[in-house]
Order: sequence, then C-alpha cells, then structure tokens
Amino acid sequence: MTTPAPLDASQLRALQAQPLLDQLDAAGLSLEDLLAMRSSGTLPSQVTLRRYLPTVRAAAPAGSSKVYASYWALLDVGLPNLCGCGCAACLAVLGRRDDAGTQVPCACLARGACSCPKDSFRHPAVTTCADTYPGLGNRPLAAITTAEIEAAQQWAKTRATKRWAARNARRAAAGRPGYAHSGKSAEEHVRDAASFIFTCAIDDPTTGVRVNTALKAPKPRRPKTTARAYSTGQLAELWDAIFTTGGEDAELDMRIFWFHLETGARRGGALALRTGGLDVHGQNALLSEKGENATWQPMSTELQRSLVGHAIERGEVVAWTSPALDPKDVTVDDVAAGRARLHPDRPVFYYRRRRSVTLPDGTTRSAPHPLTARRYNSLWDRLCRHVPWADQIHARPHDLRKTGAEFIERACGYAVAKAWLRHADGDQTLTYTKAKPAEIARGFELYTGRSHPLAAELRPPGGDR
Repeated sequence: MTTPAPLDASQLRALQAQPLLDQLDAAGLSLEDLLAMRSSGTLPSQVTLRRYLPTVRAAAPAGSSKVYASYWALLDVGLPNLCGCGCAACLAVLGRRDDAGTQVPCACLARGACSCPKDSFRHPAVTTCADTYPGLGNRPLAAITTAEIEAAQQWAKTRATKRWAARNARRAAAGRPGYAHSGKSAEEHVRDAASFIFTCAIDDPTTGVRVNTALKAPKPRRPKTTARAYSTGQLAELWDAIFTTGGEDAELDMRIFWFHLETGARRGGALALRTGGLDVHGQNALLSEKGENATWQPMSTELQRSLVGHAIERGEVVAWTSPALDPKDVTVDDVAAGRARLHPDRPVFYYRRRRSVTLPDGTTRSAPHPLTARRYNSLWDRLCRHVPWADQIHARPHDLRKTGAEFIERACGYAVAKAWLRHADGDQTLTYTKAKPAEIARGFELYTGRSHPLAAELRPPGGDR
C-alpha cells in the first residue's frame, strides 16, 4: 500500500480555507465584503459599547432613559475625575465645575500625589488616588465580562457614598443632621442599566451578544424603607410651616400638600393632572402615573373646587363661556353650572410667576408657568430646614401617600388600601402599611397589661390602657 505524500503548508492552508469559502458563498458574501465590514467596524466582534449606546438610548422609554442616563455615561467614559478616597479635600470639591462646565477633579488627582490613609478608600480594590475608573466604552459588547460590570458597580457605589459624605459635611456645617447612605441603590442601577444594554444587544444580531452578562452581577439587597406615615400632630406642624417659613407662594404649596395627602397621588400624578381630569360633579380626579396608567381617584368637593379655581386664576384654561359671561369673570360656580367650559388638556397646577414665551413670528408674550418637579425639592427642603423632626427623618413628599395608605388600610383593610394606592399585583402595599413603633407598643400594652410611653397616642380617651 502506497503512503500518500504529506501536504505542504500551502496545501494545508487551502484545505482549511475551503470550508470558510463555502460558508461565505452560502451567506452571499465575498472576501471583499468581509474586509469592508472590518474596516467600517460593523463586525460583531468590533461593535463597542460606545458605538452601540445611541441605539440603546433611542430604544429606551423616557422613564428608563432618565434613570439610566448617568449610569450609561459611567459605563461608557468612566469616572476620570473621581478618585477612590473619601478625604476632606476631595469631598470639598466633589461635584464642582469650572467656568467651562468641566467637572473639577478630586483634589488628590489634581495634586498628582496621594497621601490618604488606606482606611479612607471607599473602593475595596483601590489603594491609591491615582486609580480611577476608565469605563468600558471601547470594549466590544460581546467581550464584556461580569467582573467588569461588578467593577462598575463598585465605582458607582464609591461615587454615591462620596456624594452623600459631601452633602452630610455641608449639613453638619449648618448644624443639620446627616443621612446614612450605603450606595446600594447605585450598585443596583448600574446592573439594571447594563442589563438594558445587553437586552437590546441580544435582539440585534449585528452585536454578537448572546448572553446578558449583567444578570450574573450581584444584585444588592434593598435596605428597609425609611419613609413613614405622619401623625396628626406632625401633619398639623407641616401644614403650619407651609405658611410661616417664608415661602413665596404658600397657596401653591398648600394645594400640592393637600392634593397628595387626600388622593395619595405620586409626584408624576400632580404634574400630569389636566383640567379635563377634574370631574367636578363626580368628585374624582384622573391620575396618570407609572406605566401611563390612568385611574379615577376620589376627591373631596373642597379640594376639587380649590384646584379648579387655581387653574382658572393662574392658567389660560377657559375654552368657552355663555354669551352673557366675560371669560375674565369665570368662577368655579360657572364651571359647575355649565356656564363655562375648560380646555381639557391644560395643566392644573401653576406657579404665580409667569414665563416669557417666544412666538413663531419672533415676538414674546407672557404665559402661565405650569408646575415642575423642582417645586417639590424646594418645598420639602424648606420644611425640613424649619421643622427639626422632619429633617431628622428625611421627610419626603411620598410620605403623604404613605400617611393616607396607612389610615385606609387600618380602617378598611388591605384590599381597599391596595386599590387606593393603585398598586399592581404583588405585596408592595405592605411596605406602605407596615406597623409603626407606636402600634407595636400598643400591642405590647394589650398583651402584657403594662403601659409603654410610645403607645400613649393610641390609647382610648379616659383610660391609662
């Protein structure tokens, strides 16, 4: 039997190349096509995170884009001006920007030297201020590992804890209590932001991504909620503070507070409320909130009339009046009686001050200024500065929603509270209606027959227990 002659190098390469050429023919491609794709960077192995981010941003809903924007930027360009230490010098300049709008680097980075003790570093893998986070923008999507996502999580946690440390330092200088912050929410947001990228990439065959790497990164356990329901005395103190702490528009602040306390609306519900969503005769308000769900919520006649009067006074909301009625003289009674109608798509809440609007012909006019989310920040910051216990517990607008939920759950049961809160299926309602320390203390009194000072507000009148 004759032994075949061994193949030389060129023959061996030809045999190896033939299957590849057959695959190219089957796919309708040529070598020139592959070379052109490689030079343009469109091969799956070359699609980087930075190249793909515009596609992700275009596909993201408005809510997700708002939450994830800063974390997508972190994954892309990193944190070149943030070091890992928490020294006072770095905290003093954290978040500042120069005249050109560029973020000022941490003091240690600007100095070019690190003299910080090891226990000042907030990132477990960082031991010097020269170590910064470069980001993953130039990394191919298909090659990004779980370990790289975890590193991004740690840097996001470092940024969050340093920010809160800087805020607490400023609060301490003003004699105000600080807030504890673990940075776990930032860790979770990085994971979710990266997961959104990979979810989009898996459905796009041009990326070469087959697995959502971010899902393998650890998801930190959420801390217990710090929000709480206000007592009757606390509500009265906050209500008085609205009028006595120097706000320039107490009428608007009062209606915001009243609206959220009575309806349990989320912040977005007030911002999205329209005049067509005020059912004067049925005493309901149409709330459009999370997930673009619209629900009719009960409302008192007094609040309903107050909001209609507010919209008429500050907004240009009157659409039609009877011939005998001047639009400038329209009142709530005219709307209730049908002598006037309102535009159904106009906002309900307005600032007192008006804004300047440029018309298509280039002229300007004064126009109503609808409520924005910033009003909530300024209102609750003012209340916390003047009401010590509110500052201590980090009072928030959402606590008004919890206040109503707790009362309704105690009086009418879980099912009614769940419907009033407009929660989807699940046990989220339980986080709004959990027992307070005073209720636990009252249970202790009833169980043991012994008194407890925390339960004093829940004891029936005329008895010690």
